[in-house]
Amino acid sequence: MSESKIGGLLVSAGLSSRMGNFKPLMEYNGETYVIGITRKLIQVCSKVVIVTGFQKEKVESTINSQSAFGGQVLNLPTGRQGSQLGKVVSCVNNPDYEKGMFTSLQTGAKCLKDCDWVLYHFVDQPFHKEKFYEELILQADDNYNWIQPVYNNKEGHPIMFNKRVIELILYGSQNATLRLIGDLPAIKKKYWNCSYPNILKDYDTPDDISKSF
Repeated sequence: MSESKIGGLLVSAGLSSRMGNFKPLMEYNGETYVIGITRKLIQVCSKVVIVTGFQKEKVESTINSQSAFGGQVLNLPTGRQGSQLGKVVSCVNNPDYEKGMFTSLQTGAKCLKDCDWVLYHFVDQPFHKEKFYEELILQADDNYNWIQPVYNNKEGHPIMFNKRVIELILYGSQNATLRLIGDLPAIKKKYWNCSYPNILKDYDTPDDISKSF
């Protein structure tokens, strides 16, 4: 596991229509969702790709303004391979973001084809602790190609998948979904029974946030 290259894929491209505010730039514990998640991902990933779409300029400006990332941020043309230089944060734009989240997943996956594993993250889960990510990546296992956390017998997110799943994602149509990919015979899932109930929630509406407090 220690020799595996793990890439982080953070989707920040959607309209956030049900929330009423643009989720990537909302704040949790004093920092925007997109910054807080990225900051934690770079602790366990060799590189992180942030897929932008709606209000991409604002997301890219927010990421590039973060001195915590040490000037490592790259703005990549759509589909271009990410940098190979150590821990780096990259922004890649998905012009087809309104066609669905799977198009953003495909856009980000193109930049992470050299990774052994990808940690796939939604931007509306800013609440996971550093320890959660540390424990999640330890679940990587060459006998499987899909790692998913489970709490109280319910499957949650984020998940990890390996190169084989990346191939299936890239060959899929824009109308596909990750759920359909996960149901393919080629997918071998490992379920991690964890102690983190937050894997079952996300902040999709204002009511979701109010229920958390």
